[in-house]
Amino acid sequence: MTTRTTRPAPRLLTMGVAATLALGLLGEGAAADVLAASAATPSATATTTATSARPATPRGLRIAPAAETVTAYAYDGYVYLDSPAWLAAYDEGYEFRAERARPSGPVTLTKTVIRGKKRTTTTAPASIVDGLDGFRKGLSVQVATAQGTVLAKETRTLCLGGSERQRVQPTGRTEPVYPEFCGGNWFTRSTVSGVEQGWAARIDGYFEVQTTRKDLVLTMSISKPVAEFLGIPAGNRTLRQKVTVEDECELFECGEVADQLLGEPAEGFSTQADDARTDRAQALRAQGGAHGTHGAGPDAGPGAGHRVNLFTLRDGGQQHGDHPALGQAGTAPSSRRPARDTLPDLVSAPAWQIGTEVDEAGTDRLTFNANEWNAGPAPLVVEGYRQGAAEVMDAYQFFYRDGKEVGSTRTGSMKYHDAPEHDHWHFLDFASYELVRPNGRLVTTSGKQSWCLAPTDPVDLSVPGAAWRPEATGLDSTCGDRSALWLREVLPVGWGDTYNQTQTQAFDLTGVPNGTYRIRITANPNGTLHERTRSNNVSLRTVVLGGRPGARTVQVPPYQGVDTEVPEEDQ
Repeated sequence: MTTRTTRPAPRLLTMGVAATLALGLLGEGAAADVLAASAATPSATATTTATSARPATPRGLRIAPAAETVTAYAYDGYVYLDSPAWLAAYDEGYEFRAERARPSGPVTLTKTVIRGKKRTTTTAPASIVDGLDGFRKGLSVQVATAQGTVLAKETRTLCLGGSERQRVQPTGRTEPVYPEFCGGNWFTRSTVSGVEQGWAARIDGYFEVQTTRKDLVLTMSISKPVAEFLGIPAGNRTLRQKVTVEDECELFECGEVADQLLGEPAEGFSTQADDARTDRAQALRAQGGAHGTHGAGPDAGPGAGHRVNLFTLRDGGQQHGDHPALGQAGTAPSSRRPARDTLPDLVSAPAWQIGTEVDEAGTDRLTFNANEWNAGPAPLVVEGYRQGAAEVMDAYQFFYRDGKEVGSTRTGSMKYHDAPEHDHWHFLDFASYELVRPNGRLVTTSGKQSWCLAPTDPVDLSVPGAAWRPEATGLDSTCGDRSALWLREVLPVGWGDTYNQTQTQAFDLTGVPNGTYRIRITANPNGTLHERTRSNNVSLRTVVLGGRPGARTVQVPPYQGVDTEVPEEDQ
């Protein structure tokens, strides 16, 4: 089974909803605020209830709502709502590790409860594990009328990560520790998620439902087997909230509402919202004015390019070793070989989601995804320094130990890429993509010749030095603009950078006869980057070309038991 990197669906950040979502928790020991029980919901004994007195919250994971009422927004016969509710960890932390030995292998999910220096680890039953994505059928979300008529209900995988965090105890860490997502790509080996002691992770309560009713109730429930494994008591597994519906076309320009309610297309990680994006949503965007695509994944249309990590350019703190000490002095470039513990290890993953297309010029092309990742133990840090007004930068590789810069050396060039969907700076010496015969003889190369490095996918967060929250390391990746004098591109430990090769960046099949070939991906092809070993820099993926000009086909045999060309839900 394949897995995808997922995070909670985009929040309704439009119009007046921001004020609703900003209410904050109702105190450190807040119990859930709910309605009285009705025919549409479980009995009051199984539903969290509000109390006027706020006793100390018992140790463990607990649902913590931020409001009794959810504000929803109606547009063109649909209602869009999102619950301000959280799963909070009081007086102890929860760490979850998902690991597999091979792409087609089973995923083992463990829970570690952290109380001070004591760590207690338990393995989850396979029946409640949804690959790398979290807990299978762990959360149900329902929208009903106040009279109990169910309008929509959905069972979801429960990810205890979440792109939004709140601090709920002053004794908690000053910053969150764990990643903001669950899941991974086809070749992800291990991921980490969790809720830190004294923090809360947002529960994915986003929903859209076709209705004109205004008297709605939102109910969210954590399944019994998952709740029992997590230690959530029976009286705290279900949350009910009233829903008030506002008609946005009565308040705002109707043509602008669709984009605002549905959010912008994600750049980087695929999301639950991406997967749930329906023809209805696309139609709404067409009415409201569509955003251009930015290469959000393999399904993106022509011109899709680099998938930029959503999480690389935010403020925050990080406990891992690649966090740079603030204000430290820089190092003079040197030709001396750096110490091994300051070097990255670049690894090439096999190509995946391979297809054919006919580009705008009528050329047959072979499209594919490519990912190169850093197995550590140190981050790959490349900086560019502009010399004069020319759109070229001298590139330097920097070396870090325990967050401190300990050296640098010259390592190639960066150039400004003036093209649609780009208009930023690229490093020229990172990878090569080639179509070769089974004997290795070159057939053609990809038009992709330069890269803007950024962590788009977790590959193995169990390796030493892995950055769980690369957005918080301080070594932020950036592609710069035309006026830039300097930029820094980073590939943190445990992370890879995925590019979707389409159009001129895909392989030109003109004159390439039908038959068996291999896609050869090579990281650090010229050896200009310092790394621990180059023995794992090359990957090969077999493809079988067929068809005729204008209608070429490709067959892709499974890789290590995984068919990367079949959607997850079909396997």
